Amino acid sequence: MRHKIEVANLKIGMYVAELDRPWVGSPFLFQGFEIESDEDLAKLREACKFVYVDDLQSSVTVTGAVSEPARTAAPASSVTITSRGGDAAAARPPVFGGHSELKVITKTLAVAHMTIVHTMDELRMGKSIDSQESKAVVQQLVKHVSTNPNSMLWLTSLQQKHEHTARHCLNVSILAIAFGRHLNLSDEDLNLLGLGAVLHDVGKMRIPKEILDKPGKLTEEEYARIRNHANDGHTVLKLARNIPEPALAIVRSHHERVDGKGYPDGLQGDAVPRLARVVALADAYDMLTGDYPFRTAIPPADALRILRTEGADEFGADLVQEFIKCLGIYPVGSLVQVGSGALGIVMASNPSARLKPLLMMVRDENGQTLKPRTLMNLALLPDDKASNEKWNIQSVVDPKKYNIDVAAIVAEEVQMS
Repeated sequence: MRHKIEVANLKIGMYVAELDRPWVGSPFLFQGFEIESDEDLAKLREACKFVYVDDLQSSVTVTGAVSEPARTAAPASSVTITSRGGDAAAARPPVFGGHSELKVITKTLAVAHMTIVHTMDELRMGKSIDSQESKAVVQQLVKHVSTNPNSMLWLTSLQQKHEHTARHCLNVSILAIAFGRHLNLSDEDLNLLGLGAVLHDVGKMRIPKEILDKPGKLTEEEYARIRNHANDGHTVLKLARNIPEPALAIVRSHHERVDGKGYPDGLQGDAVPRLARVVALADAYDMLTGDYPFRTAIPPADALRILRTEGADEFGADLVQEFIKCLGIYPVGSLVQVGSGALGIVMASNPSARLKPLLMMVRDENGQTLKPRTLMNLALLPDDKASNEKWNIQSVVDPKKYNIDVAAIVAEEVQMS
């Protein structure tokens, strides 16, 4: 049950389910959260006169309620777009997790990252691996991508200064699972897809770091070593127990191309396993959008543009188009400029209103950094001339041009959550 509480009577542990003002444009990143600190209390007391507290989701006893009929409005999470392939009104906010949900997700990703690092360390030392650990991680990734795809995609913006391969494998797994959901693959195939993606680059553990992280052009011999990682990964994983053949095929074939110009087997057309092509697209996208010693990241929209113009021959035109539909016109993690000149990071795409994603505003129209950063769900704004002129997205911009570090902002927001 919800209770109207004046902000002066709020306590740490109460779950704020609704404000006395719209969430859009408020200083709160998530719709619905538990008060965890004096800073949270200060923000609420500055922004609101009263809020509605849900006693069932609070970790303390709710007292100090203002006398009025109990609120029975559905929690914020129930008006997000959660069904696979289901229709939703354009006014509904896109899926994005609340504080507690994001904490669970980030913990899952931390465990997944550590598991991948451990697996690669074991292989680097010539030891066998426990495939059950990787399978358990993938099951959790599938679960979270299925219930909160935008949060998971947003968190792929995080970058690690070390263990490039491990973070890349985790990102590729998230992207591949999200794409597989878009393609309506079965849960069994999603788990195979995720497992193959998590393990797709393990063959690189046999390659010296000075080659993997070389900033300059590779020699022919070094490039040959790189090209052999798919075969090496497949060979070493065949020795592990209980890795399904389709996952092994992904590891071996994620660099095969439908035009026959891939490796290691030069497969062509439908001979390239479809799951391997799904992982290959996710792999290419993450390589383009990630920072590596040998390549500077490019904005997500530019990466999709490259895949659209150059990827049809390599991955198949139909699959590339579906990948673009999956990530949206404005992919999660993109920096966009709206009509007023303000800048925002795309946090969630909206299938029912593709031009109106959920933004986290980081700069105002005067170029001033916004703190705290506010959410603007463009699909909820009035459809009138003034609002459209101010808030319609004008362009996708390069964060480097504005000295904005998207990964650092994501990391900060995750820490604050």
